[in-house]
Amino acid sequence: MKDAEEKTYQAALGIAYARPECGSPVLRLLRGYEPEQVWAAGQRRLEEMGMPKLPAERFLMARRRVMHGGMPADPEAALEEAGLWFVPHGSALYPAQLKDLSHPPSGLFVRGDPGRLRDLIGCPRVTVVGTRKATAYGNRAAKDFAGQFASRGIAVVSGMALGVDGRAHEAALHAGGLTVAVLGCGADVPYPPRHRGLYESIVRDGLVMSELPPGAGPTKYTFPDRNRLLAALGDGVLVVEGSVTSGAMQTAEQAAHLGRPVFAVPGPIYIEGHRGCNLLIRDGATPAISPDATVEEFILQTRIERGERRPSRAADPPVRSRQDPFRELVSSGRETIIEAMGQQACSIDALVLRTGLAARNLTAALAELELAGLVTRAGPGLYIRAP
Repeated sequence: MKDAEEKTYQAALGIAYARPECGSPVLRLLRGYEPEQVWAAGQRRLEEMGMPKLPAERFLMARRRVMHGGMPADPEAALEEAGLWFVPHGSALYPAQLKDLSHPPSGLFVRGDPGRLRDLIGCPRVTVVGTRKATAYGNRAAKDFAGQFASRGIAVVSGMALGVDGRAHEAALHAGGLTVAVLGCGADVPYPPRHRGLYESIVRDGLVMSELPPGAGPTKYTFPDRNRLLAALGDGVLVVEGSVTSGAMQTAEQAAHLGRPVFAVPGPIYIEGHRGCNLLIRDGATPAISPDATVEEFILQTRIERGERRPSRAADPPVRSRQDPFRELVSSGRETIIEAMGQQACSIDALVLRTGLAARNLTAALAELELAGLVTRAGPGLYIRAP
């Protein structure tokens, strides 16, 4: 390892060990500064970088503790003993999409074959989330959708929780695809304990990762932070089942904020566990009503066919012809949609009434218009002409 790379590695590792004590403000600096610059900064410099006084003081205290016994004397040996390796912010193996976050992790502790992380960086990814108390309907949907994504060479990212997450991982493994578990504890801590067998299967054939140092236990504070990583890692998010207050909804909200398409499996309107998905659809998420059709919609909305990353663990999806009628619909409907908006923010429901387009087609067309810079989001499910 070159000297510059070594400095980056050690600084990112130090920040990762200090972060549980000092919170997120230190990570926000990684949007504009290298880890070694942040790690070496004093109080005055941290404030100049944009960190408020009290968070800067907490970071400096945490840094002193890390440097004086808060981190193993030989971190590399300790990581090797735990079966982990560390990918620092700035590394070629650090997923670039994490830099979209307001406070990107200083690095990732990973368990699994490094070659699979290269596969992950080079292929499309879908994040699948849902309730821990999944019904038979939710478990089946998680299995069918995740299996279809994996069979098409799209990596399945989830949180290894009970319920939907676990079924999604299992289906991806069964399909021979790549699956990644992002934990709200150390990557060497199988959590929940009931998923120890699944954990070992993912380590063997996929990847387990966390921004938390080895041995860190789960808390009610670590899961919301984990959810932001789930939102950022996926090119899109599929919510299978979840209440309005569930972590799955948090992940979907963060994904939408990052500009990722959100898909939701609809369910009965009188069951609380389905209200979250139904509200997402009301607010503009694409209804996931068929695994095969949803994969096609995912490919279209994420523009994978025209991007640099392509499915690598299965046959490439067929490239749509220039005569694809859906493409023609999107193209021909652009002017109609923009005219229907007028000068004020419009909901998808209002645009459906004004244009006569189906909600599914309208949502995809809005995604195209947004990518073209012609419209912009004005809120959940709201769009307005770009200035």
